[in-house]
Amino acid sequence: MNSLALSMPKKILVIEDDEVARELMRMALEKSGYQVTTAEDGVQGYDTAIFLRPDLIVTDIRMPAADGIHVVRRVRDTPLLEETPILVITAFGDGHATFSLQQGANAFEPKPLDPQSFLATVESLLSERNTLRAA
Repeated sequence: MNSLALSMPKKILVIEDDEVARELMRMALEKSGYQVTTAEDGVQGYDTAIFLRPDLIVTDIRMPAADGIHVVRRVRDTPLLEETPILVITAFGDGHATFSLQQGANAFEPKPLDPQSFLATVESLLSERNTLRAA
């Protein structure tokens, strides 16, 4: 990997139907130096992921049009995106979180989000991806 690629901000796609939650995540991530794109539902999110090819996808589980589980499954079934780490955000307890992990998500964070925990999980997932790419 060249030095230019290492210096470019990581691209994160946030898929969240709640505007306030979406904007809070966007602001926290941008403040931490990430390039953030947002989508309002799973359909828009998946289409954006194909175009953007993000370094990380953050998705809510419960959304209109297509939920976060649908996003996880489609991303894992898409060769262009299948290795992209996915962080699932849920207010619906460990059952939903466990199911999302079984479907291919890499990690989950409960709502309401703890900003420090959220950013630590984001950094961990991006670091793991960099380690795998370098190997």
